[in-house]
Amino acid sequence: MKKLVLLAVMAFGFVCSSSAQDVTFGIKGGLNFSTVKFDSDMGGASPDGKTGFYIGGLADFGISEKFHIQPEAIFSFEGADDYDMTYLNIPVLAKFYVVEGFNIQAGPQFGFLLDSDEDSEFLKTMNFGLSFGAGYELPAGVFFDARYNLGLSDVLDVDVADAVGAELKTRGFMVGLGYRF
Repeated sequence: MKKLVLLAVMAFGFVCSSSAQDVTFGIKGGLNFSTVKFDSDMGGASPDGKTGFYIGGLADFGISEKFHIQPEAIFSFEGADDYDMTYLNIPVLAKFYVVEGFNIQAGPQFGFLLDSDEDSEFLKTMNFGLSFGAGYELPAGVFFDARYNLGLSDVLDVDVADAVGAELKTRGFMVGLGYRF
């Protein structure tokens, strides 16, 4: 996992130092519909989801007219049913503009657990997943986007996961709006 974080930081540094045609910054926020997927030797379950919110910032690096790289830093309040988790998520998205204003986006997401309800000592502090979605940008700088986050890493502590033969993965759907400066 440390190698993935290092790779993301290096990619972000490369993008920042490249000769991007256009760099914009912005803020965003919206609703987060999240849940967790629990699998064990005795079966699996997905508890009822949780509706939370997210807020954060972004940098948009225009590599070409149709292709952009967009790293973000997002505080996300997520979890499931009666279990709250707060993450600092760092997605690094590749955006492809299909037509004027409309883009599709995909890329890795690195999550850092900031807080959780009781039993947080049973959770890993790092989460890794994939994000993919779409967005629409208005000429005035306002944009709308929707994104699905698929957690790939098991967020249960290794000792706990081995002891009970289980794994826990996060899932989430985000919908929101933002503004580019």
